[in-house]
Order: sequence, then structure tokens, then C-alpha cells
Amino acid sequence: MSDNQSTLPLAQIARAYVDHYSDPRVWNEEKVLIERDNSATDWVVDRVIDMTYEQPEQLLPLVLEVLKLDPPNDVIEVLSAGPLEDCLAKHGGQVIGQVELLATSNPLFSRLLGGVWKNTMTDEVWSRVQAVWDRRGWDGIPE
Repeated sequence: MSDNQSTLPLAQIARAYVDHYSDPRVWNEEKVLIERDNSATDWVVDRVIDMTYEQPEQLLPLVLEVLKLDPPNDVIEVLSAGPLEDCLAKHGGQVIGQVELLATSNPLFSRLLGGVWKNTMTDEVWSRVQAVWDRRGWDGIPE
């Protein structure tokens, strides 16, 4: 990651994340399916991993920025089962209070939280996650 990318505002990181994980299928002018090249946003993967494991205080604000962009389901699924779940597994005790506040005040965050699995979360953190998540739309649960 370049120095410029490490100091980008969260809104720009969020936009790159959405662009990177959005459905890679693109149709050309003749309506032929082509692959989209997302190599220009490869850097965002490392940046979000760093936030997830080393800077969890930055990850939750990034998650909110991503949600503001009304991303497609492809992105929601990766965000939930990836960085959010991993952050809760690694830093659950540190972030669960903020996660609970966000879930009770932001329905989109609560719904995103519905896609995490227990992973290596402590039983206490997992129980607290389950108390505030919205599982509608996940794993065949009707919306």
C-alpha cells in the first residue's frame, strides 16, 4: 500500500471497498459478459485487513461509511462475514459496546450484523451480538 493510500479519508476507502467487492461481471455494448478488472483497488483489501486486526477503532467507522453507499449484496456479504466478523472475533471485548450502540441505533448496521457467525468470539460477545442483530434476509430467513 502506498503512503497516499494509508492516509485516505474513510469515505474514499469505503468507495474503494465497494468498488473492489461489487459483482465483477460487466456487460459490454454488445451485451456480452466480460470480467471487470478490479486490480486498481487491490490495495483496499490490505488496508481493511490492517483495520480489522490492528486498528479496530477505525473499522466500525469504515463499516458505517460503506453502508452509507448502499452497496450491493455482494459487498454486504463480504463485509459482514469478513471484516466485521473477524473484528468481533479478535477484538470483541473491546468493540462490543460500540457494536451494540450502532445496532440499536442503525437498522442497516443491525442487519449487517445478522450475517456474522460466532467464529472465535467469546460466548459473552456472541450472546451480545445475537441480542442486537437483525437476521432477516440471512441464511434463508425471510425479510
